[in-house]
Amino acid sequence: MKLLIFAAIALLATPAVAQDASVEEIVVTGSRMIEWDPDDIPAVQLFRRADNLIAEVRVVNDTREAAGRRDELIRTLRAMARSAAGRADIDLSIEEEGVLVPLTEDMVSTLTLGFDGSRSDTSVATLIVKTPVRADDILDSASGRLEAFVDAVQPVGRSLADISGDWQLSIVDPPQYRSAILGLIAGDARQASAAFGAGYSVQVTGIENRVTWRQSGPLDLGLFIPYTLTVVPTP
Repeated sequence: MKLLIFAAIALLATPAVAQDASVEEIVVTGSRMIEWDPDDIPAVQLFRRADNLIAEVRVVNDTREAAGRRDELIRTLRAMARSAAGRADIDLSIEEEGVLVPLTEDMVSTLTLGFDGSRSDTSVATLIVKTPVRADDILDSASGRLEAFVDAVQPVGRSLADISGDWQLSIVDPPQYRSAILGLIAGDARQASAAFGAGYSVQVTGIENRVTWRQSGPLDLGLFIPYTLTVVPTP
């Protein structure tokens, strides 16, 4: 699903949305997704659950007068933000180049609204709703929380809120898993060396690469560092 975000760049430049650049929440299936050929994925991966299941929500309003449309949309978005703030299992965000930025009630009024396609009399705001992926979750239970939240929205005036597109996953701070992945690679290298005996050794290249990811199941990820392991005769 391509995320269509109508928040202005100026919104992201405000101090209210600043976050530690070293700790990012990445949309796994978003714009930073790398399409990996299965033959290029290394044997060693760290498998874990995604941090969040996310969905795009479009809030549309077709009130005739432009100021009225904006007012009704903003009030609807504020109500959504207040509702999410009162729950531990729901958060709102906007997306910028594959990174999620938390959306609070105070930020709502700064949003720049777009038009619904070519309909100049219909305004739209697009945001992300997310829920943490629990150990016992299946896709239906996690997606059910998002659907229930959106269904419970009480829109103002002629506003309508609907989930748009496919379910997606996110992960927080992928580099934190680098040491664990390197440990798995080292263990696999030792095992390979032992299997071939004293006359052989192993060479590992590519471990300077960054941690990357792939979706391995409806709510699960495979994290890895693209590397190559080669068995060579010991000099």
